[in-house]
Amino acid sequence: MDIGTRTIAGVVGRQEGDCFHVLATEVCEHKSRAMMDGQIHDIDQAAVTAMEVKQRLEARMGFRLKRVAIAAAGRVLKTCQVKVEKSLEPDAEIDADFVSSLEIEGIQRAQMFLDENSESDERNQYYCVGYSVINYYLNGYMISKLAGHKGKTAGAEILATFLPLTVVDSLYSVVNRTGLEVSSLTLEPIAAINVAIAPDLRLLNLALVDIGAGTSDIALTKEGSVFAYAMAPIAGDEITERISQQYLVDFATAEKIKVSLSSGKGNIRFTDILRKKHEISAAEVLRDIEDTIRLLASTISGKILEYNRKSPNAVFLVGGGSRIPLLSKI
Repeated sequence: MDIGTRTIAGVVGRQEGDCFHVLATEVCEHKSRAMMDGQIHDIDQAAVTAMEVKQRLEARMGFRLKRVAIAAAGRVLKTCQVKVEKSLEPDAEIDADFVSSLEIEGIQRAQMFLDENSESDERNQYYCVGYSVINYYLNGYMISKLAGHKGKTAGAEILATFLPLTVVDSLYSVVNRTGLEVSSLTLEPIAAINVAIAPDLRLLNLALVDIGAGTSDIALTKEGSVFAYAMAPIAGDEITERISQQYLVDFATAEKIKVSLSSGKGNIRFTDILRKKHEISAAEVLRDIEDTIRLLASTISGKILEYNRKSPNAVFLVGGGSRIPLLSKI
């Protein structure tokens, strides 16, 4: 379940080997602005929408749903990169349990490093929502997989991501109100990149940008792994708010105008808060809000350059906000 700023989406599927078979999907919009900038403000209202998604999925599947995997937007995201190494028993073969313990040690070390470098009132206030293994090492040399090998030492370079406990707790509160049990939690760009960019493509220096309503979450790849996660605190809602101010309409009407731009419709009809009717071309709306679209593009580009130090080979745009015309060209 994706608990987003504008909508909540649910997917029911079945894992068979390396394939995930989608059995049913549902998307419901929040009735009011229960979330802003990726943060839940009205837990009860968000839970109502989540419950609607759950009930629709249950009606389609014909049975009750009990567990759910959720993803969190990278609001107030903190990342920490650490390297851990362990000695191996002579002639002992590395198994999956050893690899897991190595990764867990890396996460624990990242948590300790984060606490040591945080203000006293921020210590123990962040929760690890996901991690990526940048590289494994055997006897000090880089290797793609450790399992099955023998050696003197084994190590891993871990990129761990953390969000404030308040953000995570609010997500759990929403899910608990639906009667579902959280089976797993990850970061939205981690979930997105696992679907959108195959491991073989990660040899290239690529940027994946998930532009939602409240945040733009970024993942960067090179040399076969994900090496950085970032977040830009600007996304589709900034476009909606600009339309609202430009044409004196409420937020819901502004959102409909923005969606009309994405769908490629010709003239757009709407009524402002003074009950004055308007009919305006999509091209004219785009001209009026182009400066805000450019601001969104430049903010995202700035974050990519901050973490990547140069322009990547390619940028993949996903999420509802990525459908805004002109954005990909700018």
